[in-house]
Amino acid sequence: MSEKQLKISDLERQLKSLRSLGGRRKYHYLIEAENSIELVQSLAPQELFLLIKEVGFLDVSDLIGMATPEQITLCVDMDCWSGDELDDEESLQWLQMLLCQKEEDFLRLIDGLDFELLVVMVKKQLTIISGLESLKDDEDLMATRKRFDQVYDCEYRNGEVEKLMSNFQDVLFRERQELFLRLMEAVRHEFDLGLQEAVFEARGGRLGDLGFVDQFEARSLFNYIDPAIFTPEKYRKESFSTFVVDDRNIGLATPDFMLSLAQPQDLLGELLSTGLSQELAYEFSFLLNRALSAEQVDFGDPNDVARVLEDVYHTLNVALGYLAGADLDKAEQFLREVYVHTLYQLGFSLTVELRSRADKITASSIGPYLDGPDAALINALSQDKPQFFNGLVDVTRADMRSFHTWAEVVQVQKELECIEILPKLFSATGVFSLPTPDQLDLTGCLPEQASEVTLSELFLTALANRLMGRDFYPQPIAVAELLVLHEKVSLTPDGFAALRSQTHDWLESSFSGTGIFANFCLDIWEQEFCSLAREDVTPEYIGGLIIKLD
Repeated sequence: MSEKQLKISDLERQLKSLRSLGGRRKYHYLIEAENSIELVQSLAPQELFLLIKEVGFLDVSDLIGMATPEQITLCVDMDCWSGDELDDEESLQWLQMLLCQKEEDFLRLIDGLDFELLVVMVKKQLTIISGLESLKDDEDLMATRKRFDQVYDCEYRNGEVEKLMSNFQDVLFRERQELFLRLMEAVRHEFDLGLQEAVFEARGGRLGDLGFVDQFEARSLFNYIDPAIFTPEKYRKESFSTFVVDDRNIGLATPDFMLSLAQPQDLLGELLSTGLSQELAYEFSFLLNRALSAEQVDFGDPNDVARVLEDVYHTLNVALGYLAGADLDKAEQFLREVYVHTLYQLGFSLTVELRSRADKITASSIGPYLDGPDAALINALSQDKPQFFNGLVDVTRADMRSFHTWAEVVQVQKELECIEILPKLFSATGVFSLPTPDQLDLTGCLPEQASEVTLSELFLTALANRLMGRDFYPQPIAVAELLVLHEKVSLTPDGFAALRSQTHDWLESSFSGTGIFANFCLDIWEQEFCSLAREDVTPEYIGGLIIKLD
């Protein structure tokens, strides 16, 4: 191994230790290292930017002086734009941070900063009233008595800006006069709109190299790939050889900092437990940044970046689980040979299929009457990015989150199968046809509104009518009949068990799979009707029935 390769190996070990830290601990590790400058300049620009934003400008300003001009340019690219316009205050803050450095570091960074970007940053702070025309000749410019404000008369946005920009101009005039004159002439004569458009386009190119693209292009991540006909061979990488460290890429900033922002779990977590190859690190970085662009989140908010990164990991996990099951070797092969961008699309497509099924349920006859858990499941799936309803694993939960594994997708598929049978059950060939909400007459009833009525209430009300000797139909039950009904369904535990068994078997024999619904409904009666003491059998305490109050 060459001396350069040994050096990069030592540096990689340091970076690995660094990335196990966060926030201030990471900052202190950087400034206390013997090779602080080398370490800082080995960070991916995005990693440096996130650290600056996490800890705060004022607390990490010394890191800026150690950075490269390229890193600072990209930090400004990520931080200072609102749409296609450079922000006055944000760009001023970066100029201030540059000016706070040692003069030699300030000059080194200004020398290497993208010139047109610097022009727009300065142009946002001042307007030049007059300039070189006030001088007699070049000798007049070089006179020792001259100061920058004797060459250029400027108006500033406000007094605070004037103090800062006067210092900025003074240093450049003294130490980089040629650059100063070129900068000021560009600030004075370049057309605002044309210049900003050119700088914005150049910024797009730099960020595009990191995977940041406009939202329209970024949303290609959500393009549908039919899982049923997905063939990995169609999406194989042109090459899946290991990224080789050689003289061409020694010192290249590897974006594997993502493993410190959010740790992958489950199958993907096992695959990446030993770290990322450089090739995969760049793939993951481009995928993350494309996802950030698609969701239009703040590139500098560590919490937002971590949230999106976790979602990326989860979606990849879904795809790998679908393709490989629990086979780690097979999953590793897919991760190595198929572009992660494609794996993400596949994982997302698997959840989109669930959303399509949920949409059909919503549009069906049972859509307006879904019971709470089913309604929450369908609502979670109906999001732009289909979500997993946490109530499926914890009945006390009512929130949602992204899908984490293929097993969760399978779990939801089974839940949907149970719900998808119900429109057939409630039809002309089933137990009864459901009235539409506007056909449901609830005058003098509890619930009062059709929007409050659930499928279980309709079914149990129909069952109550049968027990009272009438047709199986959800005609509201009169208050006067409640005690009689209560006696019929709760006379003895064995009696209720028999009712449950008979109802379950009846539905199951009519439409296979609907016995689950029967048990769900009778659980409601058991908890909210049968369990009531006789004196509590009043409409306000009863669940699972539509009751006629008058």
